[in-house]
Amino acid sequence: MCADTTATSTRVDRLRSSLLVLSGAALFGTVGTAQLLGPEVPSPELAAVRLLASAALLLLVALGTAPAASLVVVLREAPTWWAGAGQAGFNLCFLGAMTQSGVSVGTLIAIGATPLLTGLATRHTSRTWLTATGIAVAGLTMLVVGQLDSHAGPTAPSAAGILLALGASASYATYIIAGNAAADRCHDLRSYLAVVFSIAALMTLPIAVLGNVRWVTDVEGLVLVGYMALVPTVLAYSLFNRGLAGVRSGTAATLGLIEPVVAALLAFALLGERLTAMGVVGALLIFAGLLIVVRVESGVAKATQKQENPAPVDT
Repeated sequence: MCADTTATSTRVDRLRSSLLVLSGAALFGTVGTAQLLGPEVPSPELAAVRLLASAALLLLVALGTAPAASLVVVLREAPTWWAGAGQAGFNLCFLGAMTQSGVSVGTLIAIGATPLLTGLATRHTSRTWLTATGIAVAGLTMLVVGQLDSHAGPTAPSAAGILLALGASASYATYIIAGNAAADRCHDLRSYLAVVFSIAALMTLPIAVLGNVRWVTDVEGLVLVGYMALVPTVLAYSLFNRGLAGVRSGTAATLGLIEPVVAALLAFALLGERLTAMGVVGALLIFAGLLIVVRVESGVAKATQKQENPAPVDT
């Protein structure tokens, strides 16, 4: 890891990294509410325009504050391309799953399966991590089922919708694992994010070119894109990827389960959606699982600190 790894800083760095990942993932949870409060626009085109606007902002920041050579260095790294592909795939698959399988089932599969896929892919698992992840996923299931019960006529999930949700989960896991690998290589974060989102934007560019994006010229459309690009993308991924420098991929994926909790609370507060008793219990279970994960990270740091700073021996 690139951060200060001395014994006195290890515990603080791990806790701070966990909180950064949580903060970024919490901001991800505002996307659905922002989309529903904004003008009615096609989801694929919104995703493509969001990535284009985000890439432009991140490139401006990188070119203005980071060495130009760092962009070239990042561009040559394989994890950067994997992360870009993961970001593009997640946006397209997730939004497709929402229409094909419904928001509740699509979210459950796409977000709930990510920690399991990430943990299995990296093999960074432990009994405590599995327990915490199991509790959090069980809570997510209750939260989603509670939301499903509070809506009339939910969209029946199709085979295509389930496959798209699994594709979104795999893409999200790919992005997290690639981001973790990039953090270990000590890349400049501004350059890394600029290149990653530029790759994702280029991959989804045909959708923006061939689709209907005239709504962007309206004030409401501009506000929606501006918010989607600045808050749940530029700010959120800056926090999220900074946190990836101090936690494992599986841990970051589990902490990402805070996203549907924030989405459900915002829907309750701003969209008038009901939050059932089952949903409340589910949210509390998710928080319990996340608390265990954060405590595990702190415990790992303590153990590392003891190994690096053994108690002095009396002579």
